[in-house]
Amino acid sequence: MTGLPGWLAGYRLDDAALAVLANRGLVRRAAKEAARIELDTAADTAVELRYVGTPPAQVRLLPGGPRNATCGCPVAGVCVHIVAACVWARESSPVGAVETQPPSVELVETPGAPPVDTQPPSVELVETPREDGFDKLNQPEVEAQLLALTPAAVNRSAGIAAVRKVAAGVEPTPTTISLRGGSLHISWPGSPDIVAVPDGGFTGMLVAGSHSDTAERAWRLEALVRLFAVHDRPWTWPDKVGSPDVVHPGQREAMAQARETIEALLQAGLSRVGVDGVQRLTAAAQRARLEALPLLATLLTQATGRANALAGRADDTSERQLLDALARAWTLAVALHGSAPPLSAPLVGGRGAGEAADTGVLLPLAVRWWTAPSGARGLTVTLWDTDHQRLETATAGRAAGSDPSFNRSWDAPLLWGMSAQTLAGGLFTLHGAERRDDGTLSPTTRTRATPGDRFAGTPVDLDRLAEAIRGSARAAAATGFLPPPASLRLVLPRRLRGVGEPELDEVSQELVWPLTDRGGTRQLARMPATGSEQDVIGWLLRDGKQIAAVMLDDKDRPLSVFIVEQGHLRLIAPSLTPSERVVRRGWLVRRQPKDQRPRAHTGEQQRPDEPLVQLTEAVLDVCEALAATGRPALSNRQRDTLQDRARQASSLGLSSLAAAIEPLLADRVAPSAVLRATLVATRIRALAAD
Repeated sequence: MTGLPGWLAGYRLDDAALAVLANRGLVRRAAKEAARIELDTAADTAVELRYVGTPPAQVRLLPGGPRNATCGCPVAGVCVHIVAACVWARESSPVGAVETQPPSVELVETPGAPPVDTQPPSVELVETPREDGFDKLNQPEVEAQLLALTPAAVNRSAGIAAVRKVAAGVEPTPTTISLRGGSLHISWPGSPDIVAVPDGGFTGMLVAGSHSDTAERAWRLEALVRLFAVHDRPWTWPDKVGSPDVVHPGQREAMAQARETIEALLQAGLSRVGVDGVQRLTAAAQRARLEALPLLATLLTQATGRANALAGRADDTSERQLLDALARAWTLAVALHGSAPPLSAPLVGGRGAGEAADTGVLLPLAVRWWTAPSGARGLTVTLWDTDHQRLETATAGRAAGSDPSFNRSWDAPLLWGMSAQTLAGGLFTLHGAERRDDGTLSPTTRTRATPGDRFAGTPVDLDRLAEAIRGSARAAAATGFLPPPASLRLVLPRRLRGVGEPELDEVSQELVWPLTDRGGTRQLARMPATGSEQDVIGWLLRDGKQIAAVMLDDKDRPLSVFIVEQGHLRLIAPSLTPSERVVRRGWLVRRQPKDQRPRAHTGEQQRPDEPLVQLTEAVLDVCEALAATGRPALSNRQRDTLQDRARQASSLGLSSLAAAIEPLLADRVAPSAVLRATLVATRIRALAAD
């Protein structure tokens, strides 16, 4: 076949290399589906293919190897269509795929070689001669391409987080290098198989298994370092690579990329955010993570989620929410860029992914299964650390179309090797607990849980627990860079008529469940009108179960219900606990007219007569309008509003807010002014509500 670009050689991989890209099962499926791949167009910049099966899909191959290939199907990551495209490319080779036995090349440690901290061990090349004539003087093309890379450029591409990890020391273990089907396989004891493809360079190298982005880049970097050592080529590390007193150029670039990306989104208008804006935020978050800036990466990731929901026109996401997330990330990027080395630990992120978490005896408060509009699903567990008197959360989730074995289940292991039933059963402890960048507990399989006392034998003082949870919520740092955690409250219904019958809100298609706490305050819990939640709540009410407490989140959703059975507590998870009785839908009643509805009470309700709330809300309304439209000029009404609020802020002694409003009154409002005013107004509002 003619007309195909030369870089397509990077896609002509044998089955072993394709298994590193995906897995053996997917390779077998792809081999059968390769006949359904057809060529649309071929150019030096891209090769467009179409999959004519059901459903059809469009695959785009780009220079640099299969890591750069994209597919229009909804499967996240490498799909069967991309692997089938690689099989098609292999079979479309003008020369044809030639299976040759790889040379056996093994690197063994030279006895007595002194250990080093930043360089691989001294090694000796032991080669078994083969008929194909492979030797150090007749290198395969892919190896020559890797040896032509410069350490400085590779270090920059890998990111300082991976560079620090590898530079800390390479284990003195033998390295195995072999050529198979035109690709170079590199491995050593304890490493995954790493494959270098023709014309792929560092970014095109494949790593077997599932790893974090930083860990994968570290594997690829170490493979290159070892390959250079085989050919007696030293590897050069950045100056003071492990010193906190240095801010590396890549870190400065990550800060600048975050600022420029966020300001560009505001210039275009948040109401018009689309796939391109989401991708730019994703790239900025990835860059921050690679450059060892975990807090900035977390904020950008959270903003990406908001932007993605807004681009998908999700009803529960607004421009105000996205603006708040962007303002936090932008302010942190500015603070980092203006900081002299060493960077402050609170700005960098003191609790990076993989850091050990000091947890005590944990009491389950809620176990909830959720499904996102995108198709992603997961399990979120809310816990109370009885030793440290604080809330902890952990989420195990899967992207849409991935891991079909991860499904809603009451008795299947979903988190830390435990099922939802076991998690909800009583106290337990964690061994090897780790934290994510955002401070939540990691669902990593390295963490193991040990069940302790069950609820049947554990007395729980619900009054003290409810008060402790309220105190923990008030202590949350709402003025930090990270947004405060969801406000949770434990409602203790009074014994006499404290639990009412759920009513149907036909407009919003929700069930509204009135609860009256022991102080006489009525609160409304809301749940979907269909689904497992209403079945479980209906079963509890129909059987006359004694409801001791209900855990509500900031959206008034009932996350869990504590009931009393035989004098002991039992935790019910409405989204997971199987209903023990079939509930007829006839028990639902129509909701009262709107003007007769009891109002839900939360501890964070806005008081309309609060001057600071009115002041900050007015400023935030103008900031939201400017950010949503991308318009750089104020209307006359907006200008009058801000001038009035600036005077009011000065009279109240809020000089920081008045100073933040002033740039908004310029003839042309810069995105930085909108972001700064948003953050200041949001923080003042949070302090006023505390």
